[in-house]
Amino acid sequence: MSAAGPAASPPEPATSTSAVAEIAQAIRACGWFGIDLEFVSEGRYVPDLGLVQVSWGEVEDPQVAAVDPLAVDPGPVVSLVGDPAIRTIVHAAQADVSLLAARHAVTPPAVVDTQIAAGFVGLGDQIGYGALVESLLGVHLDKGGQFTQWLDRPLSSEQIRYALDDVRYLPRTWERLRRELLRRGRLGWVEEESARLVAHYAHRPPPAEAYRRLRGWAGLRARSQGALRGLAAWREGEAMRLNLPPSRIVPDRTVVELARRIPGTAAGLAEARGLSQGTVRRYGEQMMRSLREGAAEPPERPRPRPPLRDSAQGWATMLTALLAALCRAEEVAPRFVASRSDAEELARWWAGEGGEPPPELPLLAGWRRELAGDRLLSWLSGRSAILADASAPAGITLAPRPETDGAGGATAVPAP
Repeated sequence: MSAAGPAASPPEPATSTSAVAEIAQAIRACGWFGIDLEFVSEGRYVPDLGLVQVSWGEVEDPQVAAVDPLAVDPGPVVSLVGDPAIRTIVHAAQADVSLLAARHAVTPPAVVDTQIAAGFVGLGDQIGYGALVESLLGVHLDKGGQFTQWLDRPLSSEQIRYALDDVRYLPRTWERLRRELLRRGRLGWVEEESARLVAHYAHRPPPAEAYRRLRGWAGLRARSQGALRGLAAWREGEAMRLNLPPSRIVPDRTVVELARRIPGTAAGLAEARGLSQGTVRRYGEQMMRSLREGAAEPPERPRPRPPLRDSAQGWATMLTALLAALCRAEEVAPRFVASRSDAEELARWWAGEGGEPPPELPLLAGWRRELAGDRLLSWLSGRSAILADASAPAGITLAPRPETDGAGGATAVPAP
């Protein structure tokens, strides 16, 4: 079935304060809404917002509307994302959350992400909105308008229809997912993961931490690492001021190379590859000051972790494989459960290298422990064994190992 909706032209985006206020009032009365943003990110550090689309009301046939942020302040609508009394439904909202936090200082406290929800019911990791709607509702969405010029006016009927379809099916999609999550006892898991996503993407690290995003920073000597921190922090501030990608100010590799050798004068900057004469003339003194001040106060270097012992390295490999098998059997996307480094930290602790108490790993807390953590500990302790099982989704399964009783018999010990 193709996307539903009237054959006539879709409603024009709201361009007056009264229309925006009316939409916000209707959403507030409803208590929930779906939201999606169209924006342009090319050549910008923080994307420019081009359109705000929302849906609310009846789940099966919701009201839909768009707000034109180039004509009117969308604040009354987008601020509802930050209202804990209103449930916000989104899909793959990383970029939307980051934009709302940067442009409108909004952090969603009660958001649910349908892409995350899909990862907890066996519908794949990072599934696209169109594929999810077609899978759950049998509706095919035309995604041809995705990469159009959202800052040009007037918007075409095709653009508006595409944008409204992005929220028209959000309520029904979430309702199907919510029912399945309730059946599996995983609704709270998705709410927790959605909140974690929001907290991560709504937070912009301070400029002083920008150097950690550059490849090669950890291998620099202390003085050069300080110079890198200073120069990267300056570049971050300038990029935010001009709303340009940091690499447009000074390329990443050039930043690292300047920190590695720290030129003696501003004129020496011109010798660096990737740095134009115009950039040196405009920023030379600021860059040298950032390099010198940073080199004078290098960051504290973390103590390097010793490599895992051979036994722990083997355990980490087995734990990673077991995690993948458990996630496949439980139809949960592995990235939500644990990473390879989590498995290594668990193995390090079990080998006696991590000290006491157990490491503060997400894998050993909350729903992750319920799903996988206790089972991994069961294998590490020898209470369970990994068996080849052709009938299992991943070809292996975890089974309890029998314990020998005093009479020489075997007693089955259930895995947690």
